[in-house]
Amino acid sequence: MRIITTLTAILALSTSGVVATAAAPAPELRSGAAAYPSSLGGVALTVTAEPVVDGLSSPVDIASPTGSTDLYIAEQCGRIRVFDDTGLHRVGSIAARVRCDGEQGLLSLAFHPNFAKNGRLLLYFSRADTGDIQVAQVRLENRRIVAGSYREILRIRHRQAGNHNGGRLVFDGHGLLFISVGDGGGGGNVFGHAQDHHSLLGKILRIDVNHERPYSIPAGNPLGGSKGRGEVWAIGLRNPWRMTLDPVTHSLWIGDVGQDAVEEVDQVRVGDGRLRNFGWSRFEGNTVFDASERLRGGRLIAPVHTYRHPEGESVIGGAVYRGTLSPTLKGHYVYGDLNGWISGFDLATPGTKAFTITPESELLTLAKAANGELYAGYASGAIYHLVAS
Repeated sequence: MRIITTLTAILALSTSGVVATAAAPAPELRSGAAAYPSSLGGVALTVTAEPVVDGLSSPVDIASPTGSTDLYIAEQCGRIRVFDDTGLHRVGSIAARVRCDGEQGLLSLAFHPNFAKNGRLLLYFSRADTGDIQVAQVRLENRRIVAGSYREILRIRHRQAGNHNGGRLVFDGHGLLFISVGDGGGGGNVFGHAQDHHSLLGKILRIDVNHERPYSIPAGNPLGGSKGRGEVWAIGLRNPWRMTLDPVTHSLWIGDVGQDAVEEVDQVRVGDGRLRNFGWSRFEGNTVFDASERLRGGRLIAPVHTYRHPEGESVIGGAVYRGTLSPTLKGHYVYGDLNGWISGFDLATPGTKAFTITPESELLTLAKAANGELYAGYASGAIYHLVAS
C-alpha cells in the first residue's frame, strides 16, 4: 500500500538519515545493564502470532481503556477504529487535522486513566498545517468521537525535517502523561535538539493533564526556568518510536531507532525526578557515534539490549508481558523490527533472545492492551495477538 510504503520511512529513513555524518572513532563503550528478577531463567519459548483482524490502513498504534478488551486502532492518516466482539467499527476521524506523509501522521492513542468517567482519549499526531507535533484530546461516547470535543493540549514545533517524529503517549499510575518525542529529523542530530534542555525534541516529556487548563508541570520534573523546559523529563533520544510502562518494575521501556548501525532498547524507572540522559547523539547504542557531542547533564542511561544491522533496521519497541493467557511469557520484554520479526527476552537475561518469529514483513507497532495482552500491527493492515504455548 502506498501509505505503508512511505511509513517504512518512519524507520528506514530514520536509520539512514538524510545528512552524511563523519565516521565514528574507535568504539567507546558505556556500561550499566540493570538486574531483574528472572521469571523462567531464559527458557526458550514457542510463540505464535494469531490473526485478529485485517483490512486496516497503516495500523500504527493500538490501545484499550482500563477494564475493556476492545482494541482501538490508530490508522496513520487519522482514522480511529475499534475492534470488539462484534467486529471492526468506525470511531471517528481527525484526518482533516493530520499531515499523512512519510513518517508523519496520527501516531499514538492513550486513554485517560479515568476514561470510564470522563471519556477522554488523547492523541499524538503531525499537524496538517505545519507538520508540528500536536498532543490533543477528544471525548468518546458509545465508542464514537463526540462532535465538538476536540481540544489541543501541547504543540511541539517540528518543521526542519519530516522524519523523527517519535510518538508515544503513556500514562503512569499517578495519572501523569509521558510523551516520547523524536529529535526533529535529518540525520546525526543535525539540528542539535536531543541534548538541548530548551527544546522539546529528542526527549521524554512528563505533564499533568488532569486539570481544566491544557496541562501543568508536575512537581519533581528535573528542569524549569533558566535550566530548560519544565516539560522535559529525559533527554538524549533519537527517534523513540514505541514506549510502554511496566507497572511491576515501575519502568518505562523504550525502543529508540538508531542511525546506521545499532538499534537499542532502553529501560528507566519513573520513581524520582532526576534528569535522565539516553546519550544521543554522542552514543548510538553502546558505542560512540559523535565524539564531538557533549552530554549536557543528567544520569547517563545505557541500553539494556542492542542489536546491529543487518540483523534489523529499525527497532519497534514493545512491552513487558503481564497478561494471563500466556503464563510462560510473563516477565519477558517483547519487541520487534521494521523488517518483520518479533522477539523477546527474559528481563533477567536481556542479551539472550527467548524466541523469534516473523509473521509478515514491515512491522509497524507492538502494543499492550489494558488486560496485558500483546498485539502486533503490520503494514499489510493485519493485527495479530501474540500467544506463548
